[in-house]
Amino acid sequence: MRAIWLFIKFLLILTVVVIGAFFALENSQSLGVSFIFIDGPTVSAGVWLLVFFAVGALLGMVASSVMVLSYRRKLASATKEGFTKK
Repeated sequence: MRAIWLFIKFLLILTVVVIGAFFALENSQSLGVSFIFIDGPTVSAGVWLLVFFAVGALLGMVASSVMVLSYRRKLASATKEGFTKK
């Protein structure tokens, strides 16, 4: 069963990568992005969109992980003190 889930995850990741590659190829207009102190390289608009989407997804996962760890710490503290129902 674990091998099936691993295969399904692999297919899902492969599908997302292929769709992202087609998206980047279809949006081939050159675009340079200026950050506060530096200028980014000039690459296609599709690549920039994919990069910003990936960075946003990673930041979202980090933010939610911080919240989950905080809640787990609070739950462990409450369980240790005996405030939860059994």
